[in-house]
Amino acid sequence: MKRALILLAEGFEETEAIATHDVLTRTHEIEVSYAAVGDSTEVRSSMGSLLKANFVLGEEPLSNYDFLVLPGGKLGVMNLKGSKRAIEAIKGFHDDGKPVYAICAAPSVLGELGYLDGKRYTCFPGFQAGKGTYVDEGVVTDGELITGHSMAFTIAFAEAIVRKQLGEESLARLAPGMQGTAKPKQ
Repeated sequence: MKRALILLAEGFEETEAIATHDVLTRTHEIEVSYAAVGDSTEVRSSMGSLLKANFVLGEEPLSNYDFLVLPGGKLGVMNLKGSKRAIEAIKGFHDDGKPVYAICAAPSVLGELGYLDGKRYTCFPGFQAGKGTYVDEGVVTDGELITGHSMAFTIAFAEAIVRKQLGEESLARLAPGMQGTAKPKQ
């Protein structure tokens, strides 16, 4: 069983956090947890929804996780960038060779850390950062790096993570249930 961690900073884009969690969890091969970047497990999204994280960042060892997901949201990303614990977590995953996947404005965090240098990536327009090559596509995979353009591409972003972590067969098993093409049980 793989373990994923999604960071939630105040102002995160809720679809990017919740739909990614949903798709990854549907595999039954990835256990997903939310870590709050602030001081409380209750984190408010960019649209005002309150989500309860599993723990506050720093309360649990990050070595227990196989990869990290950064949802966007302008305020959420500003709060990620402003959090020493969040930046240390991102650096820790990167330094340990564990993937960090980012969508919307969140790839800018990776760019500012130099993790996009020499890579192809996408992000919400205006949040390009670093010395990588920005590509105006919904989802871009370059080696272990997966980036998503915006909230509208969240499902494709999450599917790319499943493909990278578990392979094409696991992704194919998800399709009928997600697309409504599964045959009802008799």
